[in-house]
Amino acid sequence: MANRDLLRAKGCAYFGPDLLRADLKLPLPRARDHIYAQSLAPLRSAVDTARAEGCRVLISEENIHGGGPSPPVMAAGGQYYPNAVARVTRLLRGLGATSAVIALAVREPGAHLVSGWGHQYLAGRPKSFSEYVAEVDLAALRWSELVARLLACSEVARVLVWRQEDYGAISGQLWPALTGLDAAQLDWPEQRTKLVGPSARAMHELPAIMARNPDLPVKQAVRRAMKRFPKSAKWPAPAPLDAGLRGELRAGYAADWARLAEMPGVTCLTP
Repeated sequence: MANRDLLRAKGCAYFGPDLLRADLKLPLPRARDHIYAQSLAPLRSAVDTARAEGCRVLISEENIHGGGPSPPVMAAGGQYYPNAVARVTRLLRGLGATSAVIALAVREPGAHLVSGWGHQYLAGRPKSFSEYVAEVDLAALRWSELVARLLACSEVARVLVWRQEDYGAISGQLWPALTGLDAAQLDWPEQRTKLVGPSARAMHELPAIMARNPDLPVKQAVRRAMKRFPKSAKWPAPAPLDAGLRGELRAGYAADWARLAEMPGVTCLTP
């Protein structure tokens, strides 16, 4: 992050994906306790140094609570991220953290799962949408259920939540909430270009491309399909959900957001 040094000078130690996937790499969640502790030691040392300097510690890594965009990691049955509590608790305890604030962006379930499905293509693991969500009860998914589980962790004091759809409108509130600094103190970054998944046409054409090029690795075949049929107004995103289910999911999402706003220990950022 371009503002890392400036943040540190103003009292916020930021550890983002660039560090947490390299020099301060987070340990595998299923590692045995002693291996987990050994792997976590470099980050623990850096965090302890930041604490000694009186800094707020901000750890940002989207895979902490889940581990990836594929069910059953992302969702199983009617639960988002069924392993989130175990993963978050183990990390916080390993870092000696207490009274932690969990920051969580939520998203409309249909769009969230369709996006995760597209990531399977980018990762070279194409499959049908029905196969992708075979273990998920889409209509039962509730972010409030995940937040309630996180709040039950003794190391967690509060959960900060915002809707991904509102990011542009709430970023002026979000960055101060995360860093503890006044928005005027830094030049806050604009939202980066999202990772673009495949168009529906690219997904449709992928089997033919692979059949014509049997020695081509799947990831390269996906990139070739995406280059030929880039997501655009001409070749739109896949839409595997029927209109009735999409409407049900949107209504459930709106009700779930209202429920989150009423939960003790939850701060919702709204435009």
